[in-house]
Amino acid sequence: MQHKNKISGATTTVDRVNEAAGWLDTPCYYVSIAYGGSQMGLLVRADGEERARREADRLCTCFGAMARTLSVRKVVTQ
Repeated sequence: MQHKNKISGATTTVDRVNEAAGWLDTPCYYVSIAYGGSQMGLLVRADGEERARREADRLCTCFGAMARTLSVRKVVTQ
């Protein structure tokens, strides 16, 4: 009886590489949000800085009155 090794993750890896390449097509913005005494940062894919700020503000609304957007900066991918 012969045994064959099967690579089951190959398709998943290719899909993830293609997905990552798509991230380079859309501009990303780093958003800093204050909540209580803490600060968090997240990457937002958006067409422009104003759109990224709106997304951050919408997230702050979900957290409540203690959350606010501190800054929005464009991320340059090279």
